[in-house]
Amino acid sequence: MANHPDEFLNPVERVEEHVLHRREIAEVKDKLIDLGEQEVDGIVNALKDRTPARLPGVDTSAIKQVDPEFDDEAFRATARETFFKVREARTLQNPEESAELLSPQMQSEMQTAISGELASHRHHLLPLLSLSDAVIASAEVVAGQEEIGVRFSIVAAEEDVDDRTHQVLAGDSSEHSWDELWRFVRDPQAHTSANDERHETTLVAADQWMVAHRGWVVTEIARLNGA
Repeated sequence: MANHPDEFLNPVERVEEHVLHRREIAEVKDKLIDLGEQEVDGIVNALKDRTPARLPGVDTSAIKQVDPEFDDEAFRATARETFFKVREARTLQNPEESAELLSPQMQSEMQTAISGELASHRHHLLPLLSLSDAVIASAEVVAGQEEIGVRFSIVAAEEDVDDRTHQVLAGDSSEHSWDELWRFVRDPQAHTSANDERHETTLVAADQWMVAHRGWVVTEIARLNGA
């Protein structure tokens, strides 16, 4: 029978290993709590400080022709939650969390980025992350698919941290703002109510959705403002 690695540790080393493991678990839990609070606070603040849903001149009538249930504000809530869930997946290095929110190509890029971070022990973090706005910037039907561009106004710090030493390798703790344009796509023929209900009622935090996503997935993310 193969020996367990712990069998080779002396009592002091076992205690140190146990303490380190407990500390790592606590750090992950703290991240989950912080990210969960950011998501809830972001949605609540957006409802309290509601801004115009669309940029001037943007018309969603073409979307409503193929998707009569489409609602600007309901979609913005979905977009906001998608934003925080995707960022949470990257921060916690848990690509499964974003699997149903990103297109296959985008999900592959997410997995590649996380694999690279794990291999290099270089972790990209966004402390103090918040959204000041999420506005519909474009809306059209392309080849039978609904396509909506959402402009997110983001405030956060940006840091690259060494997972082993916790040393900041790039960036700093100062907050700054930038915009990102996310493209959302949906098949108007999709039947997603059962899947939405599953995510809304699950007890697994990483899989929980506060709102119905109705099959919307992200196919592109572009950082604006020349940043």
